[in-house]
Amino acid sequence: MKNIFIIRIIVDVVIAFAVIQGWWFIALPLGLIGCWSFPYYVEIFIAGIAYDSLFGMIPEIGYRGYLGIIVSVTGLILVAWSKKIVRR
Repeated sequence: MKNIFIIRIIVDVVIAFAVIQGWWFIALPLGLIGCWSFPYYVEIFIAGIAYDSLFGMIPEIGYRGYLGIIVSVTGLILVAWSKKIVRR
């Protein structure tokens, strides 16, 4: 049980580092793997908000400023849905 928490913390740190550096293409797959591997993994949603806060939310770019949140919520829903189907 302790190993699971350590792995989850390591994945969270890597996602946080990737979001701060602007590497959404690295943070998103790690977050989706985390959603699949760990129960109640909402850190990808938090990463999407952080990414948009750092690099988006500029009025001139419109909806593209919210793509981090949109993609993270969509991914979280798809992974949760597929987990229910696969684990039946």
